[in-house]
Amino acid sequence: MSTFLLRSRHWLGAALLLSCSASLAADVYVSFDDQGMAHFAPTAIDDSYRLLFRDLSSGARGARRAVEPSPEIRQALEQAAQRHGLDYALLHAVAQAESGFDTHAVSPKGAVGVMQLMPATASQYGVPGTDEALQANLRKLDLNVNAGSRYLRALLDRYDGNLELALAAYNAGEGAVQRAGNRVPDYAETRNYVSRIMAAYQPGAPKAGIAVADNTGAASAMWTRQDDAKAVRQFEQGFMVVPPRKR
Repeated sequence: MSTFLLRSRHWLGAALLLSCSASLAADVYVSFDDQGMAHFAPTAIDDSYRLLFRDLSSGARGARRAVEPSPEIRQALEQAAQRHGLDYALLHAVAQAESGFDTHAVSPKGAVGVMQLMPATASQYGVPGTDEALQANLRKLDLNVNAGSRYLRALLDRYDGNLELALAAYNAGEGAVQRAGNRVPDYAETRNYVSRIMAAYQPGAPKAGIAVADNTGAASAMWTRQDDAKAVRQFEQGFMVVPPRKR
């Protein structure tokens, strides 16, 4: 048996124990360090953490509701998408990946709001003010979403509609894409970010939202002894792996 497969089973087994424990029922996030070791947490401690298991103890329907934006956020995204010529489903997927639709989200690097904008980028794309006033305006939903949408539109125009490059630049910066030879930079975080959004984005999807995996169907089929390695690879590319229901 390969070392990768053994380590995959160790990682997934540990995560499954965390996910299924009654006393620790919660989502399970994982981050891989430079040595390839997995670190688990019930929340995304920083940008390196990715969702491994969604806690479905309250039912799959509740889990679906949890990924939907509020009516106010949905309206802001719809209006910004129309204003800047973007597909609402794309803007939905980016906002979900960036902040989980949390208007109060602040990253360790200082990115703010639903669209996770750095102050300099926000100022460049229409958020008024300086210093404290700029920070306050960044937290205003309409200003944040509008500026983030303008930035995404500008990136799509810069890269001639190449969505992967636009997303990579949104995550890592235009300079990083340029240094990579106008390719997706070889950063684990950026590659996972691009893969996750490309997997979630359904062009022209209904504005009610993009469905997430539940505990039936293809996602459950991944949870087999033969497919442990495949499950880990799919997770690392941004897929959500959900364990099957107990019989």
